[in-house]
Amino acid sequence: MVYSRGQGATEYLVILGAVLLVALVVVSLLGWFPALGGSTKEQQSKAYWSGASPFAINSFKVDNTTMTFSLSNRLSDALTLTSIEIPNGTSTFTYVVASPAQSFNGGEEAVVTVPFTFLVGVNATNPCNGVTSKTGNPFELKIVAFGYTQGSITGIRQQGAQSLVGRCS
Repeated sequence: MVYSRGQGATEYLVILGAVLLVALVVVSLLGWFPALGGSTKEQQSKAYWSGASPFAINSFKVDNTTMTFSLSNRLSDALTLTSIEIPNGTSTFTYVVASPAQSFNGGEEAVVTVPFTFLVGVNATNPCNGVTSKTGNPFELKIVAFGYTQGSITGIRQQGAQSLVGRCS
């Protein structure tokens, strides 16, 4: 079979185009383009936090004024949530759960709302409040920790090993 130079170049261009298209899809799925991807990172975060113990985050949302967590106690023992900590750089922002603290029976689920005005710390910032933050914009909270009491043991802390990733609502 005899090829002309133009035919061979066209075939290479088609192959190159297909390779670039596959590469673009892979890059967007891995979350390297925040506007296109991020879903993989969000799914990993959701999978981790929904299986965390003793407190699992079933769902959450962040808007201009609040963070809302739907939390489950994965243990059979009753737990009392006393604080939610969100360290950011050199500052730690702690939401002290209102008195009386939120109690969870074994396996119970409850919604906890954290108003940003109640975060205690220097330069407390909301990832979804600002000129560049809009509904649907991605955010990542590098560290989320829960302070709780189990029976007579106080001051217990659960810190996630993965970031909490989501989109502003």
